[in-house]
Amino acid sequence: MLWDIITNSISSLFWGILIAVACMALFVFIIKGWWKDAMFSAWSYMIGAVLFLLLTFQCTMIVGSLKIINSTDSYEAYFTEIIDHMYEGWEQVPTEDADVVIKKAIAEYPLLEYYIGGGEFTGFNAKQLPGAIAEEMRSFMRKYICRRLLWCLGFVLVAGVIGIKTLDKRYAYTSHGRGGTSGRNRSSSRPMAGGSHRPRVNTHRRR
Repeated sequence: MLWDIITNSISSLFWGILIAVACMALFVFIIKGWWKDAMFSAWSYMIGAVLFLLLTFQCTMIVGSLKIINSTDSYEAYFTEIIDHMYEGWEQVPTEDADVVIKKAIAEYPLLEYYIGGGEFTGFNAKQLPGAIAEEMRSFMRKYICRRLLWCLGFVLVAGVIGIKTLDKRYAYTSHGRGGTSGRNRSSSRPMAGGSHRPRVNTHRRR
């Protein structure tokens, strides 16, 4: 069991890092889409580093949740095995016994403690209860994944806005400098109207 937890954690972290890298590409795309020839500053790299850590954590949680959803059928088979030793398929399972089943499952798979709890399953017979517990797990994990995705999107958008702000002054100065220089060049090289010399006027009086 411990080995499964370790291997799943390492695998989730690996894929979480890869997904975080893809999200970082979206972060760069936002900034470059706003200013194509923008230059990154030291603050931009710091924001990117913090964003990468946040996205890595969120994406690792998402990958781990997907793995749990894919393993739900195995958990359901384990629930069925426990309940079959306690009741016939048509018998109603009291809430107290449903809690016992869940506690036994948590003892075998400690991670389940974060996804299911006691006192939630009433009105099910022995045949229905395993499927109800498994469906509750799937529903919880789908909502959890949606929240993590929204957090990732929020982090990317906020970091993108802040990243653009860190480039604002530098880019404005560069653009103004280029515009000012070209303006001066245009004004200094402007030809005189008419393109000819003015006639000289004799201002001396006749004697």
